[in-house]
Amino acid sequence: MRWFSPKIHTTLATLFAIAVLNLFFSMGICISPVAFEQQTTRVVEPTIKCRLVERHTVQYVDTPVTVVEYIERTQKIPAELRDFNDLEELEQWLVAVDTNTTTVYFQLLDAPVDYDDYALALQSKALTNGYIVSFEIISRSEYKAVFKSQLPSGQSLHAINLAIIDNSAYYIEPQTGEVAFAVHLD
Repeated sequence: MRWFSPKIHTTLATLFAIAVLNLFFSMGICISPVAFEQQTTRVVEPTIKCRLVERHTVQYVDTPVTVVEYIERTQKIPAELRDFNDLEELEQWLVAVDTNTTTVYFQLLDAPVDYDDYALALQSKALTNGYIVSFEIISRSEYKAVFKSQLPSGQSLHAINLAIIDNSAYYIEPQTGEVAFAVHLD
């Protein structure tokens, strides 16, 4: 014995299914397509985030996109350069520079690294550390008088560095780190 005709039975079943889906959506429960696999063909689609606003209104949620932009800003900061406070500070700095840094020369194979390269490298290191050290060229006789040693034969000039401490000038042999008094300025 049937209580309803087949047409009414199908309509009631459809309405019941819609009511159940509305109930699930209103509670925030999502039903996967696997539950309906027997009745429908499974269609795989990309995931879209959404939320239920009302029983019959679905609002799609835009996923925020973070945009990263790199802006190159160059600001010139003037270096605060200074002379060494005393001879001890100069000698400690020379020991630290000699033990803590390595100078790499990028040159042709047949170009020798000579005295001027060492003097320029020491001057560059001093500027990097905030000290004023100059590049100087002295003669063979002046080198012998100041450092009490001879230059290699055939070398008439030599590059060294000069540092000012208080009212005195000191020569620095960049290859050995030896410091020698040059002159009082006043």
